[in-house]
Amino acid sequence: MYRITVIPGDGIGVEVMEAALHVLQALEIEFEFTHAEAGNECFRRCGDTLPEETLKLVRKADATLFGAVTTVPGQKSAIITLRRELDLFANLRPVKSLPGVPCLYPDLDFVIVRENTEDLYVGDEEYTP
Repeated sequence: MYRITVIPGDGIGVEVMEAALHVLQALEIEFEFTHAEAGNECFRRCGDTLPEETLKLVRKADATLFGAVTTVPGQKSAIITLRRELDLFANLRPVKSLPGVPCLYPDLDFVIVRENTEDLYVGDEEYTP
């Protein structure tokens, strides 16, 4: 069994997460889902965009499904805080064309690796060029 922390987040994140969970539940794999909060709605309820309880659940899990979150200016970013707390170095984005799906490049199969610890992508809350 795999323990998954589910963080829907805000707005479209909730909808997308429902669809993702539906797909996972259709698999012949046993999952234990634990739901947690992060994002702007969470901030409105508890005053934190990524509560300590959410971090504890993420650390205990085998994986985390993280939806979309809203970060209002002046708030700390939930996703950036999570990356820092877990020392996540890279953001991996697989790209692959699928059979039967029209595509200009039908043989695409690669991974974009985006480093999270330097330059603009680090997401410092304040940036001065």
